[in-house]
Amino acid sequence: FITDNNLHHLVAIVMFEAVSNFKVTVDFPTNGDGIISSMRPATARNNYGLKLDEFDRNGTLYEEIVSYGNGCGATSVGATSITNYLMSFTAEMNDLRNQVFSILHNYQYLAPFVKEFNHCQISINGNKGMERNKTCNTSQTGMHCDTVYSFHKHGIMCPLNNNSQASNSIVAIVTVGHSRVITFERVACNSGPDKTILERRYFVLPHGSLFILHPLDERPALRDSGSTTLSYWRHGNVRLLCNNTKCKDKEKCTKACHAANEYACSFSLAFRACVHERIIDVSTNVDPISDEDRSCLDLSPLTDLQKERNVIASKKLYEYNTNGGSENFKRWLLVATKNILNEYYNYTKPKH
Repeated sequence: FITDNNLHHLVAIVMFEAVSNFKVTVDFPTNGDGIISSMRPATARNNYGLKLDEFDRNGTLYEEIVSYGNGCGATSVGATSITNYLMSFTAEMNDLRNQVFSILHNYQYLAPFVKEFNHCQISINGNKGMERNKTCNTSQTGMHCDTVYSFHKHGIMCPLNNNSQASNSIVAIVTVGHSRVITFERVACNSGPDKTILERRYFVLPHGSLFILHPLDERPALRDSGSTTLSYWRHGNVRLLCNNTKCKDKEKCTKACHAANEYACSFSLAFRACVHERIIDVSTNVDPISDEDRSCLDLSPLTDLQKERNVIASKKLYEYNTNGGSENFKRWLLVATKNILNEYYNYTKPKH
């Protein structure tokens, strides 16, 4: 996709600028304690959105930016307010999202589902410099759906209060670097907590590809002839392809696997159409924290849980920055980025 549409240079600028300015977050997974995003097996993410407005309030500059997740949960899974970063599009990112939209909108079968992209999520997949016992089959994203549907007397609905992504809109995911594998599972509706999986498929997302997540895949529907069982597709269990060509058992990594995968890294850009926004302090790239600032902006004060998590997050960040965790991640990211530049962009450092 990138090469066919002459986007190689633009994608590289957008991706590597975002990676060079990447901010780690403190996440609170379900039933879990706060953990630095670069230290989790899960994907580390940063969010960018379209700037809708800019204004000054008592000497502080604020931006109103389109947000993914806001209004129905945290933008990043369980992220705290002090690390729930949201940046406005760079000029190149704005250019790229418009070009991807224009290209996809030309396909007649996609046009009804291609809505203006106003949000982009940057993801880093890899071991992020952490020593792990298992690398080959480490899942970096759990099984999930991007859109939540509910059953109503008028039919199957897509409630706005449960979704920040525009209804019936695609997600366009651009991959840069090492190939990832994404799993799709077709699940029977109302099958209880132990989901009945009817079908499973795998897709490889190689460098330069664009993967489209179609909204109709996640919508409950009759998909089997003669059956009255509704089903839907969910996705996840994203992992990197193992670099060890002699690896035979993806469940049992060898030392050779770990060495081969240590700096394997895959970046992705996920473009979405979203319907919610947040007020962001430009100096911190997060929501205003103090009750006074939030009151001036007609925002509700933070909950006791949010304040408690902010205290935990501050402590975690301090430890991360003083015990070498931050430098370890930066060092890994620098080597991983250089490897991608060398392998996929034929980049060589200029001689002085």
